[in-house]
Amino acid sequence: MKNRSVNLKNSSLPPRLINENKNGVKIKVYINSHMIGAGKMELFNLVANKGSIRSAAKEMGMSTRKATMLLKTIEEAFSTPVLEKKRGNKGTHITSFGKELLIKYLNLCDHLSNESQEFINWVASKQTLK
Repeated sequence: MKNRSVNLKNSSLPPRLINENKNGVKIKVYINSHMIGAGKMELFNLVANKGSIRSAAKEMGMSTRKATMLLKTIEEAFSTPVLEKKRGNKGTHITSFGKELLIKYLNLCDHLSNESQEFINWVASKQTLK
């Protein structure tokens, strides 16, 4: 098993939902008993941007096999395909449904990040946090 790279780039999925002082939210959505969270969606986004599972896995510091397994759990949650192989097995791209899924997930992240920050600010105005 490969070790995760120590030189990882900042997340390609905006925003980081946990800020520097450890306040925030982490999103896990369960669809048909399949969990979809930030890590899987970051991988999914990288596949969309790079056009290759291998390239996306490399950037995240994981094996292609693990990346394929994680992406399969996203595909199993839906009856509509989210990924398609390019002709001649020359890469992978996301389907139109996959693009919609990614946009909806990013909108959910933005909304919850904004709401959680408002909540944290409200709590801070009412009491001193440790």
